[in-house]
Amino acid sequence: MVSQWLVEGVKAHMVYVDEQWLKIRGRWQYWFVVLDVPTELPVLAALLPSRSQWACRWVGAQLCQLKNIPRVLITDGLQAYASLVPAAKHVLCRFHQQQGVTHWLQRHFATEAEINARKPAMKRVLQTRDQRTVRRRLARLKARAAEWGITPWVVGVEEKLPQLICSVGSVRVPSTTNAIERFFRAFERFYTTRQGFHSVLSAQRELLLFLVVYLFTQRATDGHAPIEVIVPEARRMPLYRLINDPFRALQERGNVKGTPTIADLLQPKAATA
Repeated sequence: MVSQWLVEGVKAHMVYVDEQWLKIRGRWQYWFVVLDVPTELPVLAALLPSRSQWACRWVGAQLCQLKNIPRVLITDGLQAYASLVPAAKHVLCRFHQQQGVTHWLQRHFATEAEINARKPAMKRVLQTRDQRTVRRRLARLKARAAEWGITPWVVGVEEKLPQLICSVGSVRVPSTTNAIERFFRAFERFYTTRQGFHSVLSAQRELLLFLVVYLFTQRATDGHAPIEVIVPEARRMPLYRLINDPFRALQERGNVKGTPTIADLLQPKAATA
């Protein structure tokens, strides 16, 4: 029923895509999640044994079967995501790009002085809301690339520039994948409590449980559950009340078959006799 709500209520024209690695019985598994940008609701989740281009093609095929074919994908830059929906516009997360600057410098330079001399100018390329400024800064950096020894990095940025610059100054296209990162942080708390999964089948069941609880759990920021974006009446459902206020839900439960109430159960036996 919940899946049907998601299919009917979420258009998924613009989505985040990311994956979370899990180790099950000594083997890596990857939980792919597709999150709708406007509603931040998961429209697809799949546990797969790899994150190759063929795994991404399979995820794209599942999206097509749901009739939710994204027009825009926002990802962290995994190369295999290019195979997800080839016709869609691919947007790269600028936060991951900025993180990659430090990692690239650490791999190619030995001293902190060399790294610190180059890092501010390299990170500054995307620290603006004007696309022309991005191109000007990259052009100035390209002129010094040979001197600084960063030519491979500049070439890589030029190749990815169409996917990076499209979110610069845009109010519609997100510049980062922060929303899906928050989703996976919530999952990490759930996963840590479970202390891992014993089999792929148990993992699939537990992941479904997490998704349902996630959709019906009120956020601390606004007091609303994610599912309320498309199903406002969900707040009145027994499951919603049981997850978010279990004690009150049990107290208000009707005495359908003559079972004792919680207050009666807490009283001494002599008092109830």
